[in-house]
Amino acid sequence: MMYNGVQCEFPPGYDGTVLLERLQPILDPELDESILQLGFVQSLHVHDGHATIVVQLPTSWCAANFAYMMADDIRRALLTAEGIDDVTVRLRDHFAAEAIETAVNAGKPFAEAFPGEGCGSLTALRVTFLHKGFTSRQERLLRDLRAVGFLSKDIWTLCVGDVMVQGEVCVVQRAGQAPIEVGAAETLRRYLARRAELGFTCAAPAPLIIDLRGHPVAVERLEAYYQAARTVRVSLEANGVFCRTLLTVCQPNVCERSL
Repeated sequence: MMYNGVQCEFPPGYDGTVLLERLQPILDPELDESILQLGFVQSLHVHDGHATIVVQLPTSWCAANFAYMMADDIRRALLTAEGIDDVTVRLRDHFAAEAIETAVNAGKPFAEAFPGEGCGSLTALRVTFLHKGFTSRQERLLRDLRAVGFLSKDIWTLCVGDVMVQGEVCVVQRAGQAPIEVGAAETLRRYLARRAELGFTCAAPAPLIIDLRGHPVAVERLEAYYQAARTVRVSLEANGVFCRTLLTVCQPNVCERSL
């Protein structure tokens, strides 16, 4: 059977949607998009508490560190599901599949997958891409605010509590003023989720727009800050289109991401 484009096989009566929900938040670290939405997950089978998942990245040469992070995140996420005692991740058509699978499926760190190559912890790399995703998500929110007429002097004064979700839309609601719709609710949700993930406060009085140190962006810096953030967002989106295209046509091109 197919679930959201994934070939699935589950025991009778097993709710496989729970596993797909576990996979939904797992992101390609560079693209800041769900591996399910990107189409990386090919199949998911469950038998006697053992989940086997097959993943295919856009090309066989996509960077080993990115591939490891996604495979490791997949295994950890599926192991949190009730009834799943073991997980096997398979990387289809990847140059480092054997080394990555061996390490990930045994719960070993990246350095043990590539001993002697100077590969240390991936923590710093993860933080780098969390920052890129934060900037891209924030740019989308800024773009929506600008699109309905908010100027830098208006945006600079906004606090987290001034912007809220109402149904499927994002609304700016300030005391004594009519509410203003400023785009999709998901844009605000994703921005605040990443903001919290990075340890920045989402309390109502906090400034809405902050930099990567958690500091408010001064009004005179806001336009330049937005343009720099736009460059990050466009780059991520272009990479996403590139990877989707490669995955669709299944050509053996070399992925431009580097180890």
